Amino acid sequence: MELLVVVLILGLLATMAVGVYTTQVERARYAAARTTIATLDLAINRYQLDTGDWPPSGSLTNPGSAEGIPFEGNGRLQQALTHGLFDPATTSSAAARWQGPYISVQDIQLGDFFGNPIDTSSTTVLAGDVQILDPWHSPYRYVRSNGSADDNYTVNSATKLPATNPYAATDIYYNPTTFQIVSKGPNGITNAAASNAYGTDTDDVTNFGF
Repeated sequence: MELLVVVLILGLLATMAVGVYTTQVERARYAAARTTIATLDLAINRYQLDTGDWPPSGSLTNPGSAEGIPFEGNGRLQQALTHGLFDPATTSSAAARWQGPYISVQDIQLGDFFGNPIDTSSTTVLAGDVQILDPWHSPYRYVRSNGSADDNYTVNSATKLPATNPYAATDIYYNPTTFQIVSKGPNGITNAAASNAYGTDTDDVTNFGF
């Protein structure tokens, strides 16, 4: 009987330990997502200060729909910050002022649309349509406020303020003059019944309000 009691106690302790560990891992991932978003926020602002424009959003191969995954692709953001990529309307003037790279590949996790990490030592891979992944291996979604028909732009896809927000009547969108970054969080899904609600799921991590 004493042995059974000991085994029961050990089992309870092990269950508690696993629960605590899992909670701490998720907290660490949330912290990592917030850190990456803050890092991207700084890099994007530095890009804008130098070039006079926000980095283009969307996928390199299909800017408007991100290769069949609407509004998630950020291959153009990665290229803009690390290699220099510009809106076609401002390429010549912006390229002359570009002072990047604004972010190191060591500071971000890179992968494909399906969340598969890639070898960041390969310059061939980094020249392609590479996504910036969150800690749960989903691509961050980046949308700039002043985009053109060449990319994902606010009027079509940015997340709107809820009707209850006191600024909804005038601002309409989160970060209406800058850009939006969204991680879908641990569940890998977001409130995307409409693209304008993207990033409003309870576990999403965003730069809304930065």
